Amino acid sequence: MKSNTFNKTRLATCLSLILGATLSPAFAQDAVQGAEEVEVIQVSGIRSSQIRAMDVKRSSDGVVDAISAEDIGKFPDTNLAESLQRITGVSIDRQNGEGSKVTVRGFGPDFNLVLLNNRVMPTAQVSGESTRSFEFANLASDSVSAVEIYKTGKADVASGGIGSTINIQTARPLSSKSMVASFGVKAHHDTSVESGDNLTPEISGIVSNTFMDNKLGLGLSASYQKRDSNVKRATIDGWRQNIHGDLNPNAVVEDNNKNPYGNTFYARNVGFATEDIERERANAQFVVQYAPVENLEITADYTYSQLEDVSSTDTWGLWFSGPGNATSAHINENGTFDRVTEVDGDYSGTMNQNASKNRNTSLGLNIDWQASEQLSFSLDMHDSEAVSEGGLDNYADNIFFILGALNVSDKTYDATSTDIPLLGANYANLNPAGEPHLLPEHYASLFAGVRAGRNETDVQQTQFDGSWVNPNDSALASIDFGLSYLSMQTHAQASYTGPISAGWYGNMGLWKDDVQFVGLGSDFLSDFSGGGSEMLIPYYYSYDQAAAMQKAEGLYDVEYVAAPWQDDHNIEEKTKAVYIQANIQSELYDMPLDVVAGLRYEQTDVTASSMQQEAQQVVWLNPTEWQTLFSDDFTFSHETHDYSELLPSLDLRLELREDLITRVSYSKTITRPTLGSMRATTSLTPIPKVGSRTGFAGNPALKPYSSDNIDLSVEYYYDDASYLSVGWFNKDVENFLMNTISTEQYDHLRDPFMGPAAEQARAELIANNQTPSDEAVFQWLLDNGYGNDENRVVQSDNDPVATWNISKPNNVEDLSIRGWELAWQHWLWDTGLGFSLNYTKVNGDTEYDVQRTDEQFALPGLSDSANFAVFYEDERWQARLAYNWRDDFLSDMGQAEAGGPAPQFTEAYGQLDLSVSYQVNEELVVFFEGINILEQEKRVHGRFQEQMLLAQQNDARYALGLRYTF
Repeated sequence: MKSNTFNKTRLATCLSLILGATLSPAFAQDAVQGAEEVEVIQVSGIRSSQIRAMDVKRSSDGVVDAISAEDIGKFPDTNLAESLQRITGVSIDRQNGEGSKVTVRGFGPDFNLVLLNNRVMPTAQVSGESTRSFEFANLASDSVSAVEIYKTGKADVASGGIGSTINIQTARPLSSKSMVASFGVKAHHDTSVESGDNLTPEISGIVSNTFMDNKLGLGLSASYQKRDSNVKRATIDGWRQNIHGDLNPNAVVEDNNKNPYGNTFYARNVGFATEDIERERANAQFVVQYAPVENLEITADYTYSQLEDVSSTDTWGLWFSGPGNATSAHINENGTFDRVTEVDGDYSGTMNQNASKNRNTSLGLNIDWQASEQLSFSLDMHDSEAVSEGGLDNYADNIFFILGALNVSDKTYDATSTDIPLLGANYANLNPAGEPHLLPEHYASLFAGVRAGRNETDVQQTQFDGSWVNPNDSALASIDFGLSYLSMQTHAQASYTGPISAGWYGNMGLWKDDVQFVGLGSDFLSDFSGGGSEMLIPYYYSYDQAAAMQKAEGLYDVEYVAAPWQDDHNIEEKTKAVYIQANIQSELYDMPLDVVAGLRYEQTDVTASSMQQEAQQVVWLNPTEWQTLFSDDFTFSHETHDYSELLPSLDLRLELREDLITRVSYSKTITRPTLGSMRATTSLTPIPKVGSRTGFAGNPALKPYSSDNIDLSVEYYYDDASYLSVGWFNKDVENFLMNTISTEQYDHLRDPFMGPAAEQARAELIANNQTPSDEAVFQWLLDNGYGNDENRVVQSDNDPVATWNISKPNNVEDLSIRGWELAWQHWLWDTGLGFSLNYTKVNGDTEYDVQRTDEQFALPGLSDSANFAVFYEDERWQARLAYNWRDDFLSDMGQAEAGGPAPQFTEAYGQLDLSVSYQVNEELVVFFEGINILEQEKRVHGRFQEQMLLAQQNDARYALGLRYTF
């Protein structure tokens, strides 16, 4: 009988040569048992990389997909996430037009475990909340030789990924057995650039060599990239829920609400922004390998990456106080206040400085020992760290300053028919010369604020693996076994100063000489209806933020500096694991059958500690701003929890014939709770605006998500780089988190907005046929002696106790996700032409009911996706045109200003990318890249299409470069 089943030891050796190494112009496969010579195969190019990736998919146990480098230092995309999205079932999130985080089979970034050379990698973000979501923008792709995506669980693979486990593999010098080197340069041009450089550089290099008769190997890779860009967007910070009870009784309202629960939704604001961004990324890896004897290999490596983002954002727009300020409104069938006119207001101009720095380091040691023909061992240890911190003074990541023009008598937003709501205004004083009616002398300053953050996560991991190969001719081919210890410690800190006075708009005219008129051209957000020439206020005023803040500091005797840490959270997880896995090679009706059965046991101990500060009082700062004052004293909580998991797995691989394979897999996998949900404290918002008085209570005793997974697939490999595959999967997940909302009151926190003095003010204003706007009520309180020396309204004992919506995560939901994955890759004989296409259909037994406003469970990230690419290559040319599409999906839970549970939906997105290269000679390649060449825009909405949250215009970017390899 002819058998095409791969010998496991031979397969491991081949894959280590093909995938785990620096790619050389040619490679050979050497059989461990028998010195069989295999012909040399050319590896560079699109087709050869697809052959390698296809061979991984074909020979793996379970469902595994892979991407392989096309040549030394040449991955298919410069961004790893952009490459991963080409794989069936993988979708990505983008930040600033670059791939950022991945979703696999509908499971978002928190549900996918990312490994670097089989090691668990820490991740961090500038926030008071730690994260498990890996940021792919931190890593350049130049030193990456392959990426494997495990979609099914295995006993010998670290736990943590219900969606997938993604293993990034980097170069190893002893695998090439020779000198290899590649150096590349690129010039990037982002067509969105306005104030940055039109051309920015990227430099990369990878070099390795072996010495002492291939006993010693040294490898070094490094890259540097700078990118300047500009982003234009329209935003609404949230649609506030059910505040219609405060409606001005004198307002003219057309109410067509047919919401079955009577819910209504009211926009907080309509704003616009232009942001100039400068990004710098540096990566490096140094590898030393030593093989003193044939059966022993020692590898030490150090990996470093740094990503710095610096931006300046100019924002402008109008805030809407609420129905109490409304003079007219239209409520549509969904309950959306889709057209509103309010009295008063300021045309605000907020300048933001933002800066963050991410740094990742990893030091690792690996020892592989072939103790005998039957027994081998591996010991791997690493100490890795991820740090993310604000890049401004004292770890500040955001500093803002607000000016506003006060010549607005009323303002209107109209979301009835355009992608971006139309924003208009009437003016208290008209410019007799015509537009603009908002002039420099109308501007006053309000306040400033500083936000700071730092997050550090450390991972220490030790893994011991062993394998026994059965010397006898029996079905049991081998047994793998091992144990591991992993310690993860994360520390997140954050602070916000609260509003720091800049005059509270009491200085109109002071900034006359400091602001500059900026007219919006017809191309501003012109990809959306409501943008471009349709904008009703087609201008704003800009200013020098640093100079304005320095001026205000002198005028008001304040400092705009970061506050001491107010959020301080520590979480430690220690996980011990042991596994055993049997590899069986048999036959079923003369067809080769591989069976891999494994069992993994894990024990995790959790310790959580958080700083606790008591809220002391609520202050009404001005008509639109509020503040919670906290005690200077603080304590630290201390809570512990532990859990254990037994994770079985079973993979069956049946070779129906030489080119046709079917698979059946079962596994149980887990994902640990989000780190932000495990905080050991209750915190209240420092900005308790009316309708947005919220808090969060952490829960360190959360259980991990647990999923029982079944995969079925059929794969037809009909040529060396061509195949068809169809797969079905089902995931039954338990212990999903759901934030339950409880209404809490604290006797010492009072609400001046609903106090007897405020109610008296409204009654008098209404009696005088005036609009009881927040501005009018606040001024009445000041005029009648209810303000303090700083013209702020502080709480009094006569005010009612304030009500807070406290959100707390709990394991309360189960969910089934199922879907189909279809893939076809085909090369048209020897023409050099080929194409690939795939489609993923995902659905689950959960759906977010947009009509309701109570807390409900749904899985963000669940969406269909598709990819289509055509490619061509010959001896000189390589070209690829790739289109990626993702259907609309629930992208997040929560809106900043909703005042309760609220969804965000990202609308369908499709992006077209292009790459072309020309081989000048054996060493030199010239190439051209185009990303998002159709300039696809991005739009995010709330419960309904008319509830825009984000409309962002994305531009194309291009690169021209060369790479020299020898």
